Amino acid sequence: MNLNHLTVFLTVAQTRGYTQAARRLGLDKGHVSRVVRALETELGMVLLTRTTRAVALTAAGEQLLAKISEPLAALESATASLEDRPVTPSGLVTVTTTPDLGRTVVAPLVAAFRTRYPAVRVRLLLESSVVALPATRSDLALRVGTLRPGPLKARKLGTLEAGFFASPRYLASRGSMKSLAELARHDGLWPSPQAGRKSFASKRDAPPAAVECEDFGALLELARSGGGVALLPVFLAARDVAQGTLVRVLSDLTFPGAPLSLVTIPERPLPPRVAALRDVLVEHVPAALATRSR
Repeated sequence: MNLNHLTVFLTVAQTRGYTQAARRLGLDKGHVSRVVRALETELGMVLLTRTTRAVALTAAGEQLLAKISEPLAALESATASLEDRPVTPSGLVTVTTTPDLGRTVVAPLVAAFRTRYPAVRVRLLLESSVVALPATRSDLALRVGTLRPGPLKARKLGTLEAGFFASPRYLASRGSMKSLAELARHDGLWPSPQAGRKSFASKRDAPPAAVECEDFGALLELARSGGGVALLPVFLAARDVAQGTLVRVLSDLTFPGAPLSLVTIPERPLPPRVAALRDVLVEHVPAALATRSR
């Protein structure tokens, strides 16, 4: 039996009229009348007698009203209490990403996120290598590069770009650069070539690096200390550029970036705590990258 039909009948019985019931329910008067007739047909009995001025309950109608009034009221009260109580995200959310993205982009967003959702605890796993979400019990991952097909859900948030940076002190002592060809006479700081990974250092005409390192944070510190010209993600060097501790070298040269994606386990629906942090990352990471790329 359709509970909505019982609710309509109850309202008609309480208001003693189709017009009043329709107004209370926000329905068309004709629809209310059809619902009551359908209920009577289903039960095989007349529930209401209709006059030009009012509606009266039959004996069967009085009996049905007595049976359903209390249960429907309790059901409405229970539903209202659930609707009035918002779901407050709480519990632990684990996010994995690279150390550079974690420190520069994710950490400030997590700080703001926890101000809004203090009941949510966040665990950050900062790993240079890709870690499996299930194995590390991670809920979200920010991953750089083209992703292989698989069961995980991925959403592209932006593109990471790279450029050359050096400290003013280094450039004052070694001279500025006006072309890529002049890079050979400078101390280069970049990752070593790796099979299957695009990087400036893998080009055949690239000079050998004075310091090879897979950690861009270390390369940033080397450049900041006057150690040479570093190939760095633009977002990572942006704060130093703004503070004047680094200078963009060959500013018109930008290396094609790698896609940045937010990865989640295909769980529907996501727990409120995970969905809340996911929404924050989706909304603010692209803007954070754009701000740090200027």
